[in-house]
Amino acid sequence: MTETIAQELIFTLRVAQEIASRESPDYDLVLLFIQKALEVATEVASRHGIMVDFDDVSEREH
Repeated sequence: MTETIAQELIFTLRVAQEIASRESPDYDLVLLFIQKALEVATEVASRHGIMVDFDDVSEREH
């Protein structure tokens, strides 16, 4: 896993998490899967010495 791929993957998962959290409660299972994917991706990146520290997507203002 390269640093660029890890950062893009985790950023994309966080965006997906933000989008799903704004949907109906029917998306609770989707949120759970996204959270698990984020945990695994972050752990793998950490094992490879890759820093993936992003601001929380919901805190960004555009």
